[in-house]
Amino acid sequence: MNPALARTEPLKQPDPVLLRDMIATCYGIYLDDTCTRTLEAAIQQRSSTLGMSAERYAKQLTKQPDEQEFQLLTEELLNHETQFFRNRPHMQALRDVILPELHQRLPPGQPLRLWSAGCATGEEAYSLAITVLEAFGEPLPRPVSIWATDLSSAALTRAKAGVYKGRSLAHLTPQQRVRYFEAHGAELTVASRVRRLVQFEQFNLLDPIPAQGQGIDILFCQNVTIYFQINTCRSLMERFYDALNDGGVLFLGFSETLWNIFNKLRWREVGDSFVYYKDSERTSEQRYRRTVSFATDPGPTSRGLPAPAPASQPDLSRAARHHSRSGEPHIDHRATSAIIEQIEGLLDTGQTEEALTRLQSLPLVGIDAPQILALMARAHANRGDFELAGAEAHRALALNPLTTEAYLLIGLIYARQNRHSAALVQFERARYLDNQSPVLAFHLAECYRQLGRRDDALREYRNCMHQLTLHPPDKLLDGVAARWLRETCQHSMEGLRPERTYNL
Repeated sequence: MNPALARTEPLKQPDPVLLRDMIATCYGIYLDDTCTRTLEAAIQQRSSTLGMSAERYAKQLTKQPDEQEFQLLTEELLNHETQFFRNRPHMQALRDVILPELHQRLPPGQPLRLWSAGCATGEEAYSLAITVLEAFGEPLPRPVSIWATDLSSAALTRAKAGVYKGRSLAHLTPQQRVRYFEAHGAELTVASRVRRLVQFEQFNLLDPIPAQGQGIDILFCQNVTIYFQINTCRSLMERFYDALNDGGVLFLGFSETLWNIFNKLRWREVGDSFVYYKDSERTSEQRYRRTVSFATDPGPTSRGLPAPAPASQPDLSRAARHHSRSGEPHIDHRATSAIIEQIEGLLDTGQTEEALTRLQSLPLVGIDAPQILALMARAHANRGDFELAGAEAHRALALNPLTTEAYLLIGLIYARQNRHSAALVQFERARYLDNQSPVLAFHLAECYRQLGRRDDALREYRNCMHQLTLHPPDKLLDGVAARWLRETCQHSMEGLRPERTYNL
């Protein structure tokens, strides 16, 4: 999704809401209330292209839906910016563990089938092809096909061209650039032997999966379902489950979870990533033995797992898990809570990238999943990716409506959009769950001040200052020093006090 929160003239209700719901019904993409400006910007863009007012465009499209125009409007909402090997831990797990396992298990000569669902401009699909060639060598020991689909025809046109430059190439190694691409100035063109493995096709994930998408061994669907509502996601997973072969593997994005959403697929830890898989009783015992072997083998990282952490720096994320008889890791809530506390400290001190790396080492299952999602949302908001942050925060609340940090983050997104009444609702919900947070008291005070509620603002500034007495002046709270918060409260309170008048 496009993270830019464009400034546009708000459209009269209910047209944007109707269009939002129509988009969700037709394509699954649900724009929550934090994304109103994004939808309005897309409407402004399409109406300007057609030479009509935004209000007329929205009214006409809701009353007389045009399939082609509706598709173009939806494409305006999609962010097609991606990169080769964007999620390297997943590609490493695929290359070092998953592909060798599948090759060993499948009968000789049986094709290996992969699906990149939501392939955007093709970087993920070509990354899969390169990973297959790296894992198996050339010539390939068995037939391999990659079906790459996306909703956007414009993105697919770029994908089929296979020409890339700039940021999308940032994660390629020098060896990959030379071996799998042809250089033309600043641009790289995907080599023909890589392109031959991939077939691009336009496809709406809400439609029935055709024959081309059945019997899949490896399915990548990343950063797609986080924008779906729970029921839409559950329905898609049911169709994915039917499309996967027994033993087939599903790779979701780091902030996407099936916990409390869909329980037919099991999950497994592979190296630094987590995958879902379709398992039968026949393969369950084999899976258990193999997983325990991977988890206890102290051998080299070429087997797809990182070397054990030094004794002085224990890997708590692994200590939080042990493998059950089913082969699925069991989560130690106390150990996970310790990791979460460390991550909160990293976010407080501005170490966003390190925090994200550690968050991605945690599985999104169990009672800690909503809290982990809320922290991911906070990290992505720190990076300026507000729409992903909003989607993650809303998913955290869908899994657990008592996730305080999610309410706080959604409120901050509203406040950034100068939608202070909407922000206040979220802050007050967070306050109901946590009345000891000076940061929350500060944001409540700021919101009341913007809404002209002077007495309420003064009360919350005082609450913030009282709660700050429990923290050292230099302690960082949500990235700012306690001293700064106190000084800001004092300054704001001075501005809110009525001026004294004197009788002469």
